[in-house]
Amino acid sequence: MNYDKIFENFLDQVQKEGTYATREYLAEATKKMLEIVKANKDSTPEELVEAVIEDNIHFLEDMRNNYPVPGYTVGMKVGNINVKLYGGYMDETKRQMSEDALFDIASITKLYTQIIAYNLIKEGYFSYEDKINDLDPRFSQVGDLTVGDVLTFTTEFKTNGRLSDKETISEAKDCLYNMNVVATGKYNYNDMGMMLMKEVMENVTGKSYEDLLKEYITDKLVLNDTHLIIPSSKIERLTGTPNASVGIVNDPSALSVGGYSGHAGIKVTSDDLIRLGEGFLDGTIFPIESQKDAYTPGISIYPEGGKANRGIMGNTYTAHEKGLAITYIDKLSPIQSFVSQGSTRTQLTIGPDSVSTILLNPSSMGIERAKEEEAKINATRQAKGQAPLSLVKEFTFDRNGNKVKYQLIDARQMAPDSKTMEPIITMNAITSLRLRFLNEVIKEYDRNYQKEINITYHK
Repeated sequence: MNYDKIFENFLDQVQKEGTYATREYLAEATKKMLEIVKANKDSTPEELVEAVIEDNIHFLEDMRNNYPVPGYTVGMKVGNINVKLYGGYMDETKRQMSEDALFDIASITKLYTQIIAYNLIKEGYFSYEDKINDLDPRFSQVGDLTVGDVLTFTTEFKTNGRLSDKETISEAKDCLYNMNVVATGKYNYNDMGMMLMKEVMENVTGKSYEDLLKEYITDKLVLNDTHLIIPSSKIERLTGTPNASVGIVNDPSALSVGGYSGHAGIKVTSDDLIRLGEGFLDGTIFPIESQKDAYTPGISIYPEGGKANRGIMGNTYTAHEKGLAITYIDKLSPIQSFVSQGSTRTQLTIGPDSVSTILLNPSSMGIERAKEEEAKINATRQAKGQAPLSLVKEFTFDRNGNKVKYQLIDARQMAPDSKTMEPIITMNAITSLRLRFLNEVIKEYDRNYQKEINITYHK
């Protein structure tokens, strides 16, 4: 078999499909797979995959030992090859990370809301042009705001105080229903739009958000580990939130309205998140003709130094020629790739030929450790003359006459993405590229090869 010819043909194909990486960068990133294949001609595909993921495992362990990230699960599905790496601990008690751990994915929930909304548009429940207060009169203060304004994240909202300052669910809902529109036509990433969309979708269909999630996503894909409300039998599998012991997420706005909304609240395994990506790509849960809205840049204006290049859908990141300097997609990935990311240090990357997940759990580091990390950050800020940050908080809500306390750990600065997420993004892009090449080698050997290659590695 002429491996070098397969390699050159592969590089040609990757460039033809579209990428911001140079041919030299593509070749450099992929050549380790070529070397492994040449040196191990009698090895099974499983053995070849195991050999190429060693770099990923070493980095994940180094990251976990150097930053307040108790554990991780990283998944990649490339053609017939399915890889899952998991290790570390569920939380500060040092329970071993579970293969089927459920992660609080925070704002990745917005992608689920968008998927449901696009299905409802296709079925004629509403259109991009429909006004929100015509669809749901409870939002009487939003003027001429349209569904399109909300889905593209081109609206700035203002509420009468923070939802998390309200004591009851009804008070928080009233605050949401009575919010005002400050401006439209300019990109504004916020949670309020997807919270609004969840309420609107429930109103026009007469179905709960949980039922809509089941109808349009989880039942279609048979996702048994995707939950808004976690069954009591699965609570011990939840991580990524300081409220894991009661099955509740790390988001004050979601907590204020009962535990979940259209912007946050889903808990999911890496396997189910991978299946979500596959179902998106093959059209099972998302109209194929609308998929371009996820990876095509829309309006995205961010402060200097922030990540930009958002999609038409508004909550997705799209590819950019400057790679990770601008977005959360490495230049090695296909141009038609997009990312959905959560503040809990979670990410789903969907490309035309692969799906990958990054699920870290720094918000399960424990309150005492979080306070120590907060103190370190604020000491540095004080030395620079900057105001301190409140990264660890407690919220008390009235739930049917009971005062219930929840916690928040904002771990984004404690586990900076430049040191944790971004290197994993690059490693996933490199590994996905290598696995794509391995798939080409396998096809040259056996055009009818259909076997699923599943590699699970636990550290």
